[in-house]
Amino acid sequence: MNDVISLLLSHVSVRKYEEKNITREFKDLIIKCAQMAPTSSHFQLYSIIEIVDKNKREILADIAGGQEWLIKAPLVLLFCGDLYRGQKYFEDINKEVLSNTEFYTTAAVDTALAAQKALIAAQSLGLGGVFVGGIRNDVEKVAKEFKLPKMVFPLFALCIGYPKDIPDLKPRLPKEVVHKIDFYDVSKDDELIEQYNQTVKEYYAKRTHGKIQDRWTQRCGRALMDKTRDDVGYFFRKIGLLER
Repeated sequence: MNDVISLLLSHVSVRKYEEKNITREFKDLIIKCAQMAPTSSHFQLYSIIEIVDKNKREILADIAGGQEWLIKAPLVLLFCGDLYRGQKYFEDINKEVLSNTEFYTTAAVDTALAAQKALIAAQSLGLGGVFVGGIRNDVEKVAKEFKLPKMVFPLFALCIGYPKDIPDLKPRLPKEVVHKIDFYDVSKDDELIEQYNQTVKEYYAKRTHGKIQDRWTQRCGRALMDKTRDDVGYFFRKIGLLER
């Protein structure tokens, strides 16, 4: 097993950081690695906003439900899907095409790939981080606060810093549940999901000293209903996305 594989297999979300600044050199390197992510047709349909202003961080933390790492992390990056740049600069195009679901999807995928590269780069430098999707609790307010032009949409933030506390690895689904061969085989899923429910229940019981004993299906169901965020779709259509 090489160092890259070890790094990938040891991923955890880090929310507590040492009071230690990240050098400008490291920050620029993280952004540069993000830019080298795969991108559909070389479109590069994303923008990254580094958030330095404390007031803006506090606003973002409030939107995200009080996630204090948005305030305390040495580096906070806001990742946005960006079709504005293409609309403005791509030559000889029908600009209405950028409003369809395909190009929203392309921008979202480009953004996610860039963000993952950024995190892996940070981890390779001895840093840790966590993605924050809670900023989508009020996408319109985020867009206004960060002066996002039409066709630019906030997707998530990435907090990065030197780890102060590293949690235990969180168990993932059994490989056979997500890895299928030749067709979508569900013949073993019920049994495997039930086994995984027990594994997750034991994980949370140990992590919280018995205070939480959620099964995976239970925890995900609750999270889904707590975070429906219907306003996201309304706002995205308002700024010219997902029109067809």
